[in-house]
Amino acid sequence: MVLSVCWFFCSIPVVTVGAASTALYDAAVHGIRREEAGTYARFFRTFRRELKITIPATLLWGAVIAALAWVGQFVGTAEQEPWFVLAAAAVVVLLLFFALGILAWMFPLLSRFNFSFGGLNRTAWQFTLVHLPSSFLLVVLLGVSAWACRRFLFPVFFVPCTEALLASFLIERAFEKHAPQKKQEGQAEEL
Repeated sequence: MVLSVCWFFCSIPVVTVGAASTALYDAAVHGIRREEAGTYARFFRTFRRELKITIPATLLWGAVIAALAWVGQFVGTAEQEPWFVLAAAAVVVLLLFFALGILAWMFPLLSRFNFSFGGLNRTAWQFTLVHLPSSFLLVVLLGVSAWACRRFLFPVFFVPCTEALLASFLIERAFEKHAPQKKQEGQAEEL
């Protein structure tokens, strides 16, 4: 609950939501799943460290998602042929899925690895495509969590950390597939 509250207050200036999400994922995985000490210090250390790269990423993808939501509203009220409205809505939903999928991977990736701005965006895009079923589940989890927090407000005190922990089961499995050093070390130990 405390990590969710930390995330909430660090996300109040909306441009820092990316840094707060990176810190939340990092602290939840290391502090709760792996039971490492210093969870809250880790949260704030990661938050400060990743501000420089997450602010432009948050602004970019926030603008993309806002634009897609605006286009989606426009398409929903358009008085066109039904097939055109349906096709346009499908395109908007698909683009929105990919934008949210990139966000769902971006901040956990940044919590674990060092990236340039372009490298982070490219890698998040690749993870979204390569791990499409996991990306779909992550987007659904993110959407349900955002809806619950916006609709009822009280869940904001426990849902963010819970969402990060649930997402970590999908994300950490994907990270293991892309970390050949651990596999090679494990094989060498068996020999």
